[in-house]
Amino acid sequence: MKVAVVGCGNRGHEAYAKELIQYEGVEIVAALDWDQRKLDKVKKEFNISDEYIFKDEKDFFDKLEKEKFADTIIIATYDREHYDITMKALDMNLNILLEKPISPIREEVLNIANKAKDYEKVFMICHVLRYSPFFRKIKELIDEGAIGELININHNENIGYFHFAHSFVRGNWRNSVESSPLILQKSCHDMDILLYLTGKMPKSISAYGSLTYFKEENQPEGAADRCLSCKYQDSCIFSVKDFYTIGRGRGWRAVVDPKITDESLKKALEEGPYGRCVFKSDNDVCDHQSIAIQFEDEVSATFNLSAFAKDVHRNIKIQGTKGEIIADDLTQEIRVNVFGKDEDRLFKVNNMFGGHGGSDRAIIKAFYDACNGSVDEVKTGAMESLASHLMCFDAEKSRKEKLMVEYNKY
Repeated sequence: MKVAVVGCGNRGHEAYAKELIQYEGVEIVAALDWDQRKLDKVKKEFNISDEYIFKDEKDFFDKLEKEKFADTIIIATYDREHYDITMKALDMNLNILLEKPISPIREEVLNIANKAKDYEKVFMICHVLRYSPFFRKIKELIDEGAIGELININHNENIGYFHFAHSFVRGNWRNSVESSPLILQKSCHDMDILLYLTGKMPKSISAYGSLTYFKEENQPEGAADRCLSCKYQDSCIFSVKDFYTIGRGRGWRAVVDPKITDESLKKALEEGPYGRCVFKSDNDVCDHQSIAIQFEDEVSATFNLSAFAKDVHRNIKIQGTKGEIIADDLTQEIRVNVFGKDEDRLFKVNNMFGGHGGSDRAIIKAFYDACNGSVDEVKTGAMESLASHLMCFDAEKSRKEKLMVEYNKY
């Protein structure tokens, strides 16, 4: 496999390319990004020739058309850049791993899905949770009838106050016009999981939510517009003073400061978006949202996502005619309570190393296997992923227009 990485940030480089290169016969042969610092990093790590380092999309595809130097592409650019790159990659008959969301625009999602519907090569969307041992075990329990017939699901995504501040107040996904609405960018994962667990299509969706807390009216009196010049920098829970060095943001240090020096980090926080006060940014995405979904066969689900959580995790309660499943991916524990029995069943899932509870590693293995002939490993192809995206578009329409939306696949 000769792989080109398009979008060399945390997902394209760290989550996907570094995992894929571990497999036999895989070479990272080219990289495209608009940030020279990211290109320099991947060039050095994967020993890519200067000839195959690109900052211009047209140059990349022109050379690829002439030489076919890659047979596989990882697309992990900003959300609004996915469409043109993906459509060109489909025209060139490459194996494609596309970061979610497919696109923030409904018509573009439909166009990509329809074009990839009968695609001869591998086309996978990075709905990584379907590949996690945790959710696969829950699916197994539902399908074996451990709780009888499925009735309803209550699913929660706890984004984490610090993660939300980093990614959705200061970071790349803070503004729906520049990227995507929160429900699509963060939680098309979760719509996909609800489809996966129920095995049913949605019929209607109602959604509520808003940006309530992270706005100027809630800025403390006398606070500065930047953390490093603020009198609250030692007491504010959102302060970045030590967040990227000894705090919970250590893993995002390279996102903020690719050079990883004290001087460059200080400059980034003094001048860049990651040093802004969380109450004086240009964010507009919801900080909490609730969605009610009616599926086929009278199965119902509620989904809640919120910035206001101590830890980053998902927890879920699934109720059936004969029992219930209560699970939390923070502890990786799945508890099955069967009605009429005193003792419950407890499953402790063996978590794989890596992001999203091992899902990042698992999806890369599935992608590699699929590219080498095991097409059954593709659980999140174009058509499988279409429904979750349409659910997100419907949820956003419901939230904005304050109405219940009847789900229509097309």
